[in-house]
Amino acid sequence: MVDILGGMSSGSPTSSFLAFKAADKRFYVGEEALDVKYIQLDPATFQSGWGRYTPNTGYEFVWDDKFTVVGDKPADDYKRAFSAWLYTDALDRPLLWQRYSYSESSAFNKMLGKFWNSQEAKEGLPIFEFKGATDIQVGKGRSADIEIDFLGYKPRNNNFIIPEWASNTDVGVQETESKGLTDDDIPF
Repeated sequence: MVDILGGMSSGSPTSSFLAFKAADKRFYVGEEALDVKYIQLDPATFQSGWGRYTPNTGYEFVWDDKFTVVGDKPADDYKRAFSAWLYTDALDRPLLWQRYSYSESSAFNKMLGKFWNSQEAKEGLPIFEFKGATDIQVGKGRSADIEIDFLGYKPRNNNFIIPEWASNTDVGVQETESKGLTDDDIPF
């Protein structure tokens, strides 16, 4: 059977979402474990906000109006979340790291602390080295402390091209080619 729709064949569709599984202490794309050593971040794509997962609706994110300026929490079950496009040495395409787990949010926050205040004076994009993870206790559960070292700034990798559909970081807003119509002319 030809799988035009995608996801109908026995193989899984190609995912662009990066996740860190604390139990395995590894990064994954879908079910594929990655041997990540280096990560290049694109600060122009960063978003902060709130996220949650429910069985009925899946992942839901509500982004702050401005990165790092905390917006109103939509409901009690939301946790602080982030979104960033990145490139790793494990795959030859960009990935979206969009999460709210404790280990990943903590790692991303630590990464920001290592370059955020110096980025405007530098050329290139920040590069990090994944050193591993150690088990930690968080509340009544277990998590992982992700160890990532800041290596400096490097030019954008040639394969680190943000998909056109994701080039606008304002969620729900897409730029369209003007054909004499305004947003008020569109009924939805």
